[in-house]
Amino acid sequence: MNKPKNKTWLLIKDKYFSSQTLSEKDYERGRKLFIADGCFANGVVAITSGVILAGFLEYLGANNVVNGIISGIPNLAGTLLIFSPVILQKVNREKWVVLLFGLIHRFLFALMMSVPLVFTNLTARLVVFVFFLATAHILGSFISPSTVNWLVKLIPEEIRGRYLGLREGIIIIFMALFSFLMALIIDYTKDNGKEMAGYLICSIAILLMAIGNFIFLLNAKEPVTELKKSQVGIRQVLTIPLKDRGFRKILVLSILWNFGLQFGGPYFSIYYYSILRLGYTYIIAIGFAVSLARMIAAQFWGRFADYKGWIFVSKTSILCLGVVHVGYMFLNRETMHIIYPLLTIMGGICWGGVSISIFNIGFEYMPVQDRTSYISFNTAVSSIAGFSGVLAGSLIVSLLQDRIYSFLSIPLSAMQFLFIGSGILLMATSGYIHRFIVKIPI
Repeated sequence: MNKPKNKTWLLIKDKYFSSQTLSEKDYERGRKLFIADGCFANGVVAITSGVILAGFLEYLGANNVVNGIISGIPNLAGTLLIFSPVILQKVNREKWVVLLFGLIHRFLFALMMSVPLVFTNLTARLVVFVFFLATAHILGSFISPSTVNWLVKLIPEEIRGRYLGLREGIIIIFMALFSFLMALIIDYTKDNGKEMAGYLICSIAILLMAIGNFIFLLNAKEPVTELKKSQVGIRQVLTIPLKDRGFRKILVLSILWNFGLQFGGPYFSIYYYSILRLGYTYIIAIGFAVSLARMIAAQFWGRFADYKGWIFVSKTSILCLGVVHVGYMFLNRETMHIIYPLLTIMGGICWGGVSISIFNIGFEYMPVQDRTSYISFNTAVSSIAGFSGVLAGSLIVSLLQDRIYSFLSIPLSAMQFLFIGSGILLMATSGYIHRFIVKIPI
């Protein structure tokens, strides 16, 4: 009686969860599907973070400090990633976990954007919103090491730089076009007194892309590894990476990078939307130019990394990004139509290198058989550092409040002090990479 059901399951397993060795065609198809997956996944990120998230929180009724703290919650969610390898070691194939949790992860984002339809009380709105946001990011963080490991196994070392540069470029251009479309819709509905309708359309778009993500990864085959997974408990996950002297350098790098970036990170979008009063469409339109610059730069950085190495690309791009952050001290309502596009485009060029180099720089210090544990531990530490940076920045904004200060005859708001501090910390991070991170044999 159960034979038809078992036969159907065997057919599904053979087609989508096969343990057979992959052909070159399978590897190539998998890389293409991961590009499509990256487009949709980052499309969801584009409308659930940054300026759209800041504007949505303002629509819910959150003030700037609360807005900044809530925007930093995704950083904290990654701390629970420490449990990921302990749980996933009991799973023979990680693909189904990535598929299931990834679908729920994005479905929660869709629910998050519809909160005002159900709740009218400010406290209730924010509590439910934070629950959806945190849970979605916890699930996303939980499957992140497995997803990254899956992608890395599909990319030969000799083409990794070129592939990641190409993938980054395609993802960026998709995000730019999609974000611009959503911004037009939200601004149009807002101008017509129906702002919530714009956010509801975003919710529907997220749901459709969640289904698309599921289909793309379902059809991407997972390479079979010959290395046996180490059976570890939570104690081992906490101690094994710390005992690795080389990897401890990566942990320090992650702490410096994430604290420095998030010290001012959530407040950039809030500054654009709430202080400069720039509209979604204008911000995203400039973002489109930034995306083009970042796409071109990613190609350059990727090819450059194949010759000079990830470490050189990482320290150079982070140094330049730090300089850009310091440059925000000159951005105000009088200068915004010149300084804002200039700084954001320069930042996009820097991010073209940062995004692909930070992804790779730690892999040389991670033994292949324990890579998931190392990634999980590193992400958890990074998350704590990042959220600590958010809290430190929020404390400064709360203390300095909305007053304007003068520094070297330059008028500065509280948020601009965060941008300067973030830039200095990023430059220090670049210095650390130059001094302590070296290429080692794999």
